[in-house]
Amino acid sequence: MALPWLAVGKLVLGNLDTIIDVVKPAFTRKKIEAVPNQTELLNQQISELQAASSNNAEQIKELAAQLKQMVTALEEAALNVAAERKKTRILSVIAVTVSVIAIITATASFLA
Repeated sequence: MALPWLAVGKLVLGNLDTIIDVVKPAFTRKKIEAVPNQTELLNQQISELQAASSNNAEQIKELAAQLKQMVTALEEAALNVAAERKKTRILSVIAVTVSVIAIITATASFLA
C-alpha cells in the first residue's frame, strides 16, 4: 500500500521546480500610465502572456501523461492486491478446513 504513495511523492518531488516556476509570476508589472511608450509595453505583456499560455499548455500535457501513468500504476497495484487477497483467503479456508479435520480426528481417537 505504501508503493502508490511513494510514486506520488516521487512525482511531486520530480516536478517541484516546475510547479514553483508556474506559481511564481514572471510577467512585466509596470503601470501603463508610467511608461512613455504604452503600446510597446502592452505588446511585451501580450507576448509574455502568450508564451506563458503555451508553456502552461505544454506543462499540462506533460502532467496529464504523468497522471495517466500514475493511474495505470495504481490500477495494476490494486489488481495485484486483489489477487494476493484472493490467495490469502483460499489459504485461510484450507487452513481452517485442515484444523477442523485435525480436531475431529483427535476427538475421535480420544473417544475410541
